[in-house]
Parts: sequence; C-alpha cells; structure tokens
Amino acid sequence: MIFQLQDLDKASALLLPEDCRCCGWWQGKDGGWASSMQADSWEEAALESFGGWGKLAIGDDELLGMIQYGPAVLFSRSGDFACGPTSVDAVLLTCSIVSGSINEPIRKSLLTAVLAELKEREIPTVEAFCYQNETPEEDCRLFDQEFLRGCGFYPVRSSGGLQLMRLELGGMEPAKTRRQKTRRRLLERIKRTSPSPAPAATCQSQEKSSGRIPLCP
Repeated sequence: MIFQLQDLDKASALLLPEDCRCCGWWQGKDGGWASSMQADSWEEAALESFGGWGKLAIGDDELLGMIQYGPAVLFSRSGDFACGPTSVDAVLLTCSIVSGSINEPIRKSLLTAVLAELKEREIPTVEAFCYQNETPEEDCRLFDQEFLRGCGFYPVRSSGGLQLMRLELGGMEPAKTRRQKTRRRLLERIKRTSPSPAPAATCQSQEKSSGRIPLCP
C-alpha cells in the first residue's frame, strides 16, 4: 500500500474530521477556536514561519493519517508542561490521527516521511511530548512513548506522567548532499569507462517525482 504526502494548510485542513478542524488545544484553546478570525490569524503565522503546520497521508483519495508539527512557539500548550520546555531550535510534533485497520504502520510511515523531509530542510532536532505510561485510548493530542522509542526518540525529562522525547537530526546527511555525491560518482564512472571522447551533444532530462510513499511493514 502506498500514499501521498500533502502539506497541512488551510485548504487541505478541509480533509480532516470536523473535530480536528475546530480543535485549538495545542494552541492553548481548550474549547476550540473562539472565532474564525482567531484561527485564521494563527494559520497565517504558521504559514509564514514554517510553510504549514503538518502533513497529511492520502491514499485512494481518502485521508489515512495526519501529523501536526511546527516550531514550539506556535503551540503555547507546550509551555504548560512541567517536563518542558522544548529546545529553541527543535520542531515539535504535537498530535496525530490515523484511520483504518492498519493504523500503526500508517502512523510510522507518515512520521518516517515527515522526518526525512525535516532532515532535508536541515532541522537539527525533533521533539514530542508523550504519556510516560499507558496512553489513554483515542487520545490524539500526545504521542505514545513506545511508538516514539521505536522511531528513534529518547527521553529527555519526565514529570506528572508526561515525558519529553527527542530525536537528533543534525548528524544526518541532507538528501541534497547525497544527490550531489551520487551525481559526481556517476560522472567519474562515465569518464573511466569512455575509451575516447564522445561527439559533442546536448542532452536534457527532467526528474519526475510522484511523491508516493511506501507503507512501512
């Protein structure tokens, strides 16, 4: 099974369940947004500072999952936890939803794709809050501890049943650098295998990307 990634913004948010569209819990709005103008103001700030506030997984024209994230300053709730604060240079994963009977593979595949994109953007650190023990059923506002551990996160601080976990991305090689090195290796191989100079020619190519992400087992 495969899915496509889509930025979470004002237009794509219409694909979310109504409860998610109205929710402002991570923004400090316990009962949801007081007005559409209030929500619009926050969304504009998220778009301007980070280009969106999450990612959607879409398969067969249906929503399979969502992860909301961005700079911690966008989510005032993050400053309320005793196990905080988050790192100033970290991107904060706030909440996620998944649908279907294979929800955990979808969540893992979606998070893996999100982390890969953040690495390419050279984000040094990703953090998330989770329940220290068992996660209450159907609570999408915090991540599960074991799930984050399985994705490489490690605990930083704990307090009041909650834990802040972190994943360092700074040591990972950006995808752009990998592509540049691969291109250089290919050119060197061509030079070594050419017995004589080839006639001058012009060649153009276009890279096409479908954005289709394979589902983790």
